[in-house]
Amino acid sequence: MVLLALVLQLTLAAPQPVAEIDTGKLKGNVTELAWSADGSEFYVQTTEHDRVGNVTSTRHYVLSVADKQLKGVDSEPPWAAKYWRWKSGQAAPEAPGFRIDVHEEERTISATASPTGGVMAKGGAASPNAGTTVEDVANAANQTQRMLVRTLKVKSETIGTWINEPILPGFTFGWAPAPLRLLAFARRDGKDGGPIVVINEMGDRQELAGPKAAILPAWSDDGKRLAWLERKDRKKVQLVIAAIALE
Repeated sequence: MVLLALVLQLTLAAPQPVAEIDTGKLKGNVTELAWSADGSEFYVQTTEHDRVGNVTSTRHYVLSVADKQLKGVDSEPPWAAKYWRWKSGQAAPEAPGFRIDVHEEERTISATASPTGGVMAKGGAASPNAGTTVEDVANAANQTQRMLVRTLKVKSETIGTWINEPILPGFTFGWAPAPLRLLAFARRDGKDGGPIVVINEMGDRQELAGPKAAILPAWSDDGKRLAWLERKDRKKVQLVIAAIALE
């Protein structure tokens, strides 16, 4: 039986804090959050990147819900890899028609400021009386920046945007498990996360009350709970869980 609501009505219970994670101590940014099938453990991955977004190091951790301890491990557990494949896929589990569209656009931004000491004349040319050199004018003309903008969309809803950096599948969104046909995504209000919005196959959407600065929304294997990282400040995030029900 496919649980598909024509009008999306979800209830999110009060979030329950599990553990606080200090990314300053872990080194790198958290880029993956995965549940074990029985819900007793979470896998947390952190990565470090160079200036152009290439991964330079990856670290792996497992957090026990019972003792709330984050422990380093040598590699990603098999259960985490299996979870991440359907959580971060391009299409909903067992519903290939409900999928994410990837858009790429190259934009060029021209410099708007004139060289130091210069006055821009009509049409963008430097005034001959501005006291600038030919080299200054040439440098100003070359102050343009090319941006490669990658956008993920579902049902015309933007669920993530990356500028001059690789897309991180699953970072801003998480599919619900089959037979649910739901996608939760954290609206990025800046880079600090934002509210969580759920969208269904019909394009109905609902913003959940509770999350304020969420990243990495993740459904439990049974689809009855939602977890995410709530950003507290630049280095600390809090792992929280809340029961979620489709009415």
